[in-house]
Amino acid sequence: MADNKKTFEVELDGKKVEIAVLRPNHKVMQQASLVYNREFRKAVEAGLLVRQKIEQVLREQNLWDDTKQKKYEELLKSLLNGEKKLAAGGIKLSEGRAIAIQMRKDRLELRLLTAERNELDQHTAEAQAEQARFNYLVAACTVYGDTGKPYFKDADDYLSREGDPVVLPAAQNMGKLIYGLEDDYEHKLPENKFLLKYGFCREKDLHLVRKSDGRLIDMEGRLVDEKGRLVNEEGQLIDTEGNLLTENGEYKVEFTEFIDDVSQTTPAEAEAEA
Repeated sequence: MADNKKTFEVELDGKKVEIAVLRPNHKVMQQASLVYNREFRKAVEAGLLVRQKIEQVLREQNLWDDTKQKKYEELLKSLLNGEKKLAAGGIKLSEGRAIAIQMRKDRLELRLLTAERNELDQHTAEAQAEQARFNYLVAACTVYGDTGKPYFKDADDYLSREGDPVVLPAAQNMGKLIYGLEDDYEHKLPENKFLLKYGFCREKDLHLVRKSDGRLIDMEGRLVDEKGRLVNEEGQLIDTEGNLLTENGEYKVEFTEFIDDVSQTTPAEAEAEA
């Protein structure tokens, strides 16, 4: 059964206070729909783009074309095929790992490919109306845990509470209730579930590890440090060719003074002779 509320604690005026975010009931959802319709109408009248026109605008501005569309479809297909193979099993772990790593690469490429489309979508009439509806729901469904009294007066009050410790967790918990958003969303992706299950990445941040000793690696299997910088087996910073680097990324080599092209002596030697 789905959760009907989410609770969390905050400190208000030096006291711990329990706040609850309730799942919107039918009456609240009806009112939220009215908010959506009103804001959508206002947005359209103000000239905001509707989602149906997004691809047309992207193509007109040369931000999307048939080549990108084809790549988009190929990436989706690759992710689906990879998910099916991991779900079916029956292959070597090394093959499964390779599939999971490729899925990570495909998902990253897909996000980069659709970044401009997603950015444009945030400015559509639908997106503005959805945000207004969401704001209304957070304001209407956030209550004090002990009394059940509303924490916010209305959506305007919710939006004006900059710095209020209740605002962010209230919004996050409403997202979990109505959109199914979870903090561990990335952990539940099929490729990451596989990598976690078989010890190919660590739990806290899904960073890839070398199975033999748990040391951090990148998607190419190269050792890295906590900051993602390449290191050798001794943990020393290196470049892609294995040359040692300092913490500042400079080559760690012993410097020898340059030789003057004419005198064939170093500046120090020339000064000593003088």
